[in-house]
Amino acid sequence: MKHQYLLELGGENTELGKIEALELLSTENYEPKLVLKESSIITIEVSNIIKPRIIRRLGMTKRISKIFHEDKETNLEKIVKKISFLDIGQKTFAIRQICNKVMSEKKIAHILGEKIPKYNKTNLDNPEIKVLYYTGTKTIISIWDRKLETYYKKCLKYHIKNRPFFSPISIHPRIARSMINLANCSINDTIIDPFCGTGGMLIEASDMKIDSIGIDIMEKMVDYSIGNLKHFGLKSKVLEGDVAEIINCKFKAIVTDPPYGISTTTKGEGVDKLMKRCMNIFSENMKQGDRLVMALSKPELIENQNYKKIYQFQWYIHKSLTRYILVMERN
Repeated sequence: MKHQYLLELGGENTELGKIEALELLSTENYEPKLVLKESSIITIEVSNIIKPRIIRRLGMTKRISKIFHEDKETNLEKIVKKISFLDIGQKTFAIRQICNKVMSEKKIAHILGEKIPKYNKTNLDNPEIKVLYYTGTKTIISIWDRKLETYYKKCLKYHIKNRPFFSPISIHPRIARSMINLANCSINDTIIDPFCGTGGMLIEASDMKIDSIGIDIMEKMVDYSIGNLKHFGLKSKVLEGDVAEIINCKFKAIVTDPPYGISTTTKGEGVDKLMKRCMNIFSENMKQGDRLVMALSKPELIENQNYKKIYQFQWYIHKSLTRYILVMERN
């Protein structure tokens, strides 16, 4: 039996959010199919009901809800005549309109409320269930359950401002999380970050129950990573050493945000030279199909015949810096 979900994506980069969701669900064997894409809304068809622990991994999706009814009709009163009662158990609920404001929320609540049993109580501040109404090229009624929470907001607890040790150039938690979700890794897999810095990738991987190994050439950064992981009650293996240390490690994917500016220490090795050397080391220690996910300001630095580029996303930082997230696969 197929199931459909509506995903409300964060506005930072909707293409990244869409692909993160599709890749994660594919990794976890849900056989996802994109059905609709409109602005920050997508709908996806999957082969099974998505487990809360998988939904929890999403970093670029604000909210995910299970589709109860979809219709080409736009008149809500006509639609309601077609649908059966909404069985939401004994849970409290609220009715909300998302995206396009086509009518007052009060009127929507009155019309849809007729399909909810009288014994269910409304709770506008903290409902267990939200009945969501969306209208675009299709009208969609979906059900959000409190158990279906993504980590779009929650991963901000790992923001640099909440870490005892931080670097101002640390990657945003949502981006780090999405990069790991693009790496085709699940529980019991291991990702490695050979430029772990203050541990952003390691924090997100550990939170998702994915094993991780961090390497950094600077002793201070190794100490910072260990300190941040300990602060949040998370675990990862952290090593001091050059990128070549990956030769001694077992992993399924490399996910990293390597040095990119004059403020970054590379022990005297230029960034261009470092990236070329890295790609040679990576290709010698990765198997066919393994993924390399990197954040870079110059994508051309990692061009290598041993890899094919699967995705490239652009991430605007400020007027003088744009970062690119590249997903590569070993040939």
